Amino acid sequence: MKRYVTAVVAVLAVVALIAGCGGGEEESTSGVVTVQFWHAMGGPLGDALDALVDEFNELHPAIDIVSISMGRYQALSQKIMAAVAAGQPPVLAQAYEAWTGELIENGSAVPLNSYIEGGGGLTLAELDDFVPGMLDNNSWDGTVYSFPFNKSVRAIYWNKDLFAVEGLDHAPTNWSEYEDFARRLTKDTDGDGEIDQWGTAGQISAWMFENLLLQNDGQILTEDGAAAAFDSAEGVEALEFMVRLLTKWGKVTSGYEYQNDFQAGKVAMIEGSTVSLSFMEGKYTFNMAVAPLPEGRGKGCYVAGTNVVIFAEASQAQKDAAWEFIKWFTSPETSARWAARTGYAPVRMSAMESGAMQARFGEIEGLEGVLRQLEFASYEPRSAAWYAGRKHLEEMGVESALRQRMTPPEALAKAARLVNAELAGQ
Repeated sequence: MKRYVTAVVAVLAVVALIAGCGGGEEESTSGVVTVQFWHAMGGPLGDALDALVDEFNELHPAIDIVSISMGRYQALSQKIMAAVAAGQPPVLAQAYEAWTGELIENGSAVPLNSYIEGGGGLTLAELDDFVPGMLDNNSWDGTVYSFPFNKSVRAIYWNKDLFAVEGLDHAPTNWSEYEDFARRLTKDTDGDGEIDQWGTAGQISAWMFENLLLQNDGQILTEDGAAAAFDSAEGVEALEFMVRLLTKWGKVTSGYEYQNDFQAGKVAMIEGSTVSLSFMEGKYTFNMAVAPLPEGRGKGCYVAGTNVVIFAEASQAQKDAAWEFIKWFTSPETSARWAARTGYAPVRMSAMESGAMQARFGEIEGLEGVLRQLEFASYEPRSAAWYAGRKHLEEMGVESALRQRMTPPEALAKAARLVNAELAGQ
């Protein structure tokens, strides 16, 4: 009965949300077009987004973008799909590629080509200015259905002071240095037989493994996307390296404990999203720098994050207003200021040269090199089956190996079977 009541309450909450926050009608009496924008930004990221939304509204008095945070991506996904089913989605929302694929199938996502190519669209030079691959990742069969919004890459965060004690003056540039530096920086500093300083630390992360896999010439799925490919020799080698790094010369933590230990000087270096800057800055007292991911057989970097979509149920005026916001938000200047304040990657290459980003590069040593990883970055599979399958990779593959419940070959083989079942049922 308790589970039943909880489910009913959840459904009623979604229905109430749809009724109160759906796309709604445009404001005809005042002449202002209202655009409900659903997202999952919170904390300093939400503050940065709201500030930009307020600025856009001031610059566009005939448009009112209403920013509504759903708190978490899972809640955002559930509420979007419930709203679509009820015929009352917002005008604009964040969406992962897998969600967008579903919205395209049910006719809820607005094709954006006519906006891009129209009078208020983008020139070829402007389109070429987007980070390589980003617009392709937002296109299905040649039609653009979404635009990049909050994108990030991983970086090495390193404590320059602890490195200097060991005579190290740079972050690791390859896997060999990564492991060697972690070994040298793991210490019993007080001689009591217990490790006081770890070379590295991290959380359970499919993203970290995916990058290692890519750097080792491996692939997540087969070329046709029909089966898992991460359980290859390249994948096993990548996971074995990850396990050795984090269990021998580091530690696996829950949540964001690894960031707290790094800030406290207990861990010499960590991997994390560039967005971690928003949450760590001002909380450490040592000299800190960031660096691109160390290379394996080659460079490799997967981009993470969501895009934004416009919903077909909105009025034409609302769709037009939403496009104006997208175009403004992804302009070089705005993209640069969003990136500088949050740690997300700019979506336009020219944004790197802006005053805002150049100032940020001066504040965070190594940040420009980290963001230049975008020039050769890759993107994860976009199917709904992979969105579900990724959880199997993280929990059955990566976590089972890191917790040493299975060997890396066993863990990846089990995860691959689960992923293949998802792909077969898509």
